[in-house]
Amino acid sequence: MPRMLSQLPDGILEVKANQLHQFVDDLTLVELKGRIKRPIFISILQHGNETTGWDALRVYLKRHLSRLPRTLIILFGNVQAAQNNVRQLANGVDFNRCWPGQRPNHHPVAKKMADITEFLKQQNPLASVDIHNNTGRNPHYAGINAIKKEHINLASLFSKTIIHITSPDGIQSGAFSEFCPAVTIECGMSGTADGIEQTITFLENLCRLSNLNDLPGVSEDQEVMNIFAVVKLKKDMTIGVAGETREPVDFEIPEDLDYHNFHQLAPGTVFGQLQTDQTPMPITVTDAMDYDITEQYFRIQAQQLQLSQSVMPAMITLSPQAVQLDCLCYLMRPLNQQKPLQ
Repeated sequence: MPRMLSQLPDGILEVKANQLHQFVDDLTLVELKGRIKRPIFISILQHGNETTGWDALRVYLKRHLSRLPRTLIILFGNVQAAQNNVRQLANGVDFNRCWPGQRPNHHPVAKKMADITEFLKQQNPLASVDIHNNTGRNPHYAGINAIKKEHINLASLFSKTIIHITSPDGIQSGAFSEFCPAVTIECGMSGTADGIEQTITFLENLCRLSNLNDLPGVSEDQEVMNIFAVVKLKKDMTIGVAGETREPVDFEIPEDLDYHNFHQLAPGTVFGQLQTDQTPMPITVTDAMDYDITEQYFRIQAQQLQLSQSVMPAMITLSPQAVQLDCLCYLMRPLNQQKPLQ
């Protein structure tokens, strides 16, 4: 059984995310007893520079800690990375790629995640909530890993914009969706007031529910988008942002590229400029089965990377570091329009 605290360390609710390392270690669990015994699991700071989870949770706990409506089990994620306001430490791993998934992972962090997953499964949680931020401009949205009524209802408590996530492998919501309704909530850019307030409202509403079935009409009214492909920078390529790049790079993206998030884009939409007319395709696009489908969606024309067919991107980031650690963006389509790739 993973070690779990039965109360919050004194003074922890007064500090910001970059000071949490003074109170808790990475991957610390805390159980806070509430009036309803069946717990809700809340994961924060899996990425150290995504602080809205803690910003919202500490407001919620200040309001209700003396009389919580429901038991909460909280996971403090990568607090060492949070100390430095980075996604992950330079020689560390992405915590949200280490949960039980389709592929074996023998890293020590993955072993801890497997232990936490098995322990939480035994607690029979009402729901699992993993709180994140984006590094680009996106609407607030909720991600689910299973198309089931309770999962969609849970997501709809946070946002009308819902995405069905099938990759990447090893994410927390994917592991927990095997035994309870699980959601990843994406609260916009880190630290913004609207994201914090929306997350607080979500927690207020969720923690008072007796179940996730009695939200009439919600499932029927929600349009769920499906992420069907990921766009990654090739490992031997360098990337920069127009107006910010101080030295030549292979691939430079526009400074407003993230405005395209959650918009249906036309063929010919420019995603970036190549350094020379000899620069090869700087990205790869792979589907859920890891098939390379780059040529179906992108082309090089006049030294530009352009879309070759209409598509909707999500989670475009303007952070070169985030692109190198994770991806440039994802591609989506409505779940009810799923068709075999042509």
